[in-house]
Amino acid sequence: MKVLAIVSSARKVGNSEILAKEMLAALPDSVEKKMLRLEDFRIEPCRACYACLTSGKDCIIPDDLASVLHEIQEADAIILASPVYFLGMHTRLKLLCDRLISVMNEGEKYAGRRCVVAVPYGVADWQGYGVEATVSVARFLHLDVVGVLPVRAANPGEAVRPEILGRARELAGRLLSADAASPDSGDATAVVRQSTEVDDIACPVCGSGILRISTDGGLRCAICGTIGNLRATPAVAAMELQPAWTATEHFRYSAAGMAEHARRLEAIKADFMSHRQELLMLRKPYRDT
Repeated sequence: MKVLAIVSSARKVGNSEILAKEMLAALPDSVEKKMLRLEDFRIEPCRACYACLTSGKDCIIPDDLASVLHEIQEADAIILASPVYFLGMHTRLKLLCDRLISVMNEGEKYAGRRCVVAVPYGVADWQGYGVEATVSVARFLHLDVVGVLPVRAANPGEAVRPEILGRARELAGRLLSADAASPDSGDATAVVRQSTEVDDIACPVCGSGILRISTDGGLRCAICGTIGNLRATPAVAAMELQPAWTATEHFRYSAAGMAEHARRLEAIKADFMSHRQELLMLRKPYRDT
């Protein structure tokens, strides 16, 4: 078995790298272990050219994306460690994420690999959407996320605390255990929202706590699109609001959901090709401005 740790932070021996190495060290010696730092790879921004939409066609940008994706394919399980800086996904990881449109129709190459995610952040209540955004990268690759560890640790080395390292080692064990919790088994909320500082309402499908609430009580998960509503229920001392979620056939990160998204993008590309002269004329006045 081979376990690959991916670290997005540019800090050498920072908290992300410490957590990744702690997880690798917790695995048996029989496991082949490897760590890669995204800082060491040249990954260019997506150009939105849509040349890669056809299934089986690689991205045309000549950089190191293919090398990183090959490493993921060669592994049996993945550790993803990435910090939160300004409320969201780390820059290096975002560059990788935007380029995953090129493998949207090739989920079978990555599906079935277990993944645990570690997300250090610096200030209490300032993790923003960083946890959800980081987990989404694993889901876009159809990895089976079996554990998420948000860690409040700003300065390099602050993650070295017994309770944090113990939790990291426990999550590493989930990469091997057949009894590990899985979002696909309906336990996504527990998996993704574990170890957070607030006991809030979360999406039951992807575990996200980022929800849009309409004035009539409607709920929509901003990450996977699952819908529901808030219902007032009698409580002992006051009225409580409880979520009621609508069952969905598939969600945004499922193979069916990704295939549907790819079809929509292909339709957008086809529409562009059929109207490109008209769109060119609309854009022309702005070229010399």
